[in-house]
Formats: sequence, C-alpha cells, structure tokens
Amino acid sequence: MGIRAAVIGCGNISQFHFSGLEKAGVEVTWVCDLHEEAARPWAEKLSARYTADYREAIADPDVDVITVTPVSAVHKPICLAAIAAGKAVICEKTLAMNADDALEIVQAAEKAGTIFYTSYMKRFIPAVEQAKALLPSLGRIVSTHIRAYQCWGDRWAGNPDEGFFHTPPGGTSDLVRNYGGGILVCGGSHILDLVCFLLGRPNRLYASVHNPPGCDYDVQAAALLETNNGVVHYEALAHPLSTIGFLRDGWDERIEINGLNGRLEIYSSAWDQVTSKASLLVHTDNATGQATEYRYAPASPFDRAVAFFCANVARGEQGTQSRLTGYDVDELIDHIKRSAGTGQAVTINWQV
Repeated sequence: MGIRAAVIGCGNISQFHFSGLEKAGVEVTWVCDLHEEAARPWAEKLSARYTADYREAIADPDVDVITVTPVSAVHKPICLAAIAAGKAVICEKTLAMNADDALEIVQAAEKAGTIFYTSYMKRFIPAVEQAKALLPSLGRIVSTHIRAYQCWGDRWAGNPDEGFFHTPPGGTSDLVRNYGGGILVCGGSHILDLVCFLLGRPNRLYASVHNPPGCDYDVQAAALLETNNGVVHYEALAHPLSTIGFLRDGWDERIEINGLNGRLEIYSSAWDQVTSKASLLVHTDNATGQATEYRYAPASPFDRAVAFFCANVARGEQGTQSRLTGYDVDELIDHIKRSAGTGQAVTINWQV
C-alpha cells in the first residue's frame, strides 16, 4: 500500500490494530509505549523503532498515519499533536473523555484537512454491513431494540476491596480514570455508534444509569432514543450470566430493527474472539413471509476497518466515514449521563 504507520500504545487491543495494518500492507516503522516490555516484541517482530515518547514518532516526516490505541484518557494530546503534524489518525474508541474534548479533536482535524477516524470497528462486522444494505427494504422503520450485554462477573454487589474496579474513598477507580465510565463507555459506546450508523443521529433521549453502591462507574445504562427512523430502545449491561447470548458464552449483543415491510436481526460475537466466532443476520420479508439467514465465517472487523481506513489514507481522502464519528458517540454518552442525573428527557444539543 506504500504508507507507513506509527502505533502509539501497545496494550491488549493494539494486537488487533497491528494485525489489520499488517494485512493491509502497511509498514509499521514506530511503536510507542511507556512500558518498553509491552512494545519491544512488536518492535522486534516488525523491525520498527521503539520510543517511550509519542512525539518522537509523530515528528518523523516519513510517517503517514498515527494509530492511537492507549486508554481514552490520553487520546486528546496524542491526536492533537498528530493532527498538528499533518498526519492521518486512526484512534481507538472512545475518542475522548467527554464531548467537548472530542469536538476539539475533530474540529482540529477538519481545520487542518487531515484524515481522521475513530475506530468503531463494529460497523465492519459482515452482518452489520449487510443489514445496512438491506435497510431500505424495511420501508418505514418504526422501532429498534439494540443492546450490549457483557459478562463482567458480579459487579452489582458493591465496591470491591482492590483492583481495577475498586473505587477508593473520595477517589476514582482505575476504570473511570482510564476510560471515563463503566459499561456505558466500554461496551455501550459501540452500540451508540451503530445507532448513528444505521438510523442516524438521535434527536432526544431519556436515560437511566445504575452504579453499584460505593462505585463511581455504571453497570447498566438504558435509554429511549428518538430518531428520524423511529424510537430506539437501548441498553448496555454488565452482568454475571456466563451462558446467555447467541453463542451461549455470556456475550449477548443484538440489534432488532422493525420496519413496516420487515425486520432485521443482527447477532454479533465477542469483540476479542474475532478469529473463532462469527456474526449472524436474519432478514424477515413481510411481503413473502420468508426469513433469510446470512451466516458468516469468522472475519475480524478490526482487519476490515483498518483496511478501509488505510486504503483511504493511501488515496488521500476521508472517504465515507465522517471525522465526527467519535464526537457523535461522546455527545450521546454525555447526554445519557445528563438525563440520568436529572431524571428528565433531554433534547440532544449537537454542537456541529
């Protein structure tokens, strides 16, 4: 493909980005992490240079694209530095810790004219892509149910004594410090992106959020979202049920879109088991009474997303995914928190 990348952040999720870059034919010339032991294996495998300072990689004039994969809390300074250097950026979700910071990032990219993506890779699940193509066949869409149920163990009992989920008295849990929230941010953000992708930006919402006693993070977030394509019933849930879901493995993520002419049902597998588990789409056509199943072999949406992003970078164009993708989700998260905090429905104030 002829483009060169620097990967900032070599934690667990980076493996999927490294895979996507390799399969897209992108040369990784820099790997960056504060912990050298996390980055060194990738540097050796890819014959890339290592640095603990992301600014060193960004300053390399031969680097075309910066892949940003550390925790959300540090996305903003890295993205802004990359944009200022004229680099294309692929940033992991969530884009920022709040909507205002996300907006600052995407507006900087818009002003600079740089290519910018927030990597909401579930758009690239084959069942989701096929559902998007079939949406017009539903006619008027009247109701959608969309949810992410993820098995986090029993987080409902209260504040654990230690660890990533522990909230110290008067302090902040590592979960919130790094990502800004619980299941709403970590799992529900992807589903909010799919609402925007499939149905368009919501106009108004009413939400409820539950935090366990003594904890600063949520384990359940539910909302009614009003869109121009009907009402969306949304929920993100952290639960201890290890055998529920499409594949009976505790992962229960599904979308049901009802139109006057038919229904689409999407079932997806766990995000980190993309080489062994696959997705399913069921399309019911009301005119014929036929239900058609689209069953797919395992295919990494990370690989598919990175291929799309990098092909556009090679062409020097943003393509069909807006720079605003990450901002849209962060704005919805902020409004869900606001509605839950006040107990009132809110009109969504899209700032751009």
